[in-house]
Amino acid sequence: MATNTTKLGLIKPDFVDVVDVADLNTNADDIDAAVGFAIVTSSTRPSTPWTGQSIFETDTESSFIWDGTAWMPGGGGGSIEISATAPSSPGEGDLWWDSDNGNLYIYYDDGDSQQWVAANGPQVFVGTTAPAGYQGQLWFDSTSGKTYIYYDDGTSAQWVSAIGGSIAGTVIQVVSTTKTDTFTSTSTALTDITGLSASITPRSTSSKIYVVVSLGAVSQNGNNDFISLQLVRNSTNIAIATSGSFASTGQVVGPTAGYTNGWTQNFLDSPSTTSTVTYKLQVRVSANTVSINRGSASTDRTAVSSITLMEVAG
Repeated sequence: MATNTTKLGLIKPDFVDVVDVADLNTNADDIDAAVGFAIVTSSTRPSTPWTGQSIFETDTESSFIWDGTAWMPGGGGGSIEISATAPSSPGEGDLWWDSDNGNLYIYYDDGDSQQWVAANGPQVFVGTTAPAGYQGQLWFDSTSGKTYIYYDDGTSAQWVSAIGGSIAGTVIQVVSTTKTDTFTSTSTALTDITGLSASITPRSTSSKIYVVVSLGAVSQNGNNDFISLQLVRNSTNIAIATSGSFASTGQVVGPTAGYTNGWTQNFLDSPSTTSTVTYKLQVRVSANTVSINRGSASTDRTAVSSITLMEVAG
């Protein structure tokens, strides 16, 4: 009774079988088809390959050899892909040329994890946010102009300043708003000072925001008017005293009408978020009118106010 070979499935007649010429022709066709690489696509690979079978995929322009359990890159190396984004299903030894930054990467398995690493050593990544990072990689923060190196001390891995020391305590970004026009209000409730707010998007939840507010002139036009100023993050009051009847920084502008004063506030806030936050100043008056950037005695006595936000790495 005829049997079949294990790789190509060639027909093997038994000693007592009558040899059929059609079987010989089929065997010849199967052998001819198996010589060299089978030309396929990534979606039409042989469904029952034999160990050692070789294929060439026209869509990926890569060759592979079946090792008995999986298709391995042919020719003793990985396939090379040219694209702006990393291949989605890489194999050990695959190469990827990033057409955006001109860097060559190799897919490497260190026994614990798999990742793309620079084929010619650590590269300098340029961007506003840190990449995932690998040992020795450099990152140039295009916003702050500072350079960091990815370092694994055996316990944890983190970005540290390339000039020594930790990132903690360094200023990552600065945002500032300057108000040059005037603002007046007669409200006895806290009211936003229009044009005196600034928004910032922290890079990390551990970052702190150092807020500096300066009012060039605060004035009132009534005797013994009390003016209160409140620093706010989004809708949350911050820099609040443990006691007192005023908001964050209460201020008696003056005992007589027409009194003018300047005002500053420095506060280190911990928003604990990477979402955009807005800081602003609110004001209220006990009676009469409060003015910002203008002296009460004369509209010619104008000033400039500002609010500055500095993200400090935690």
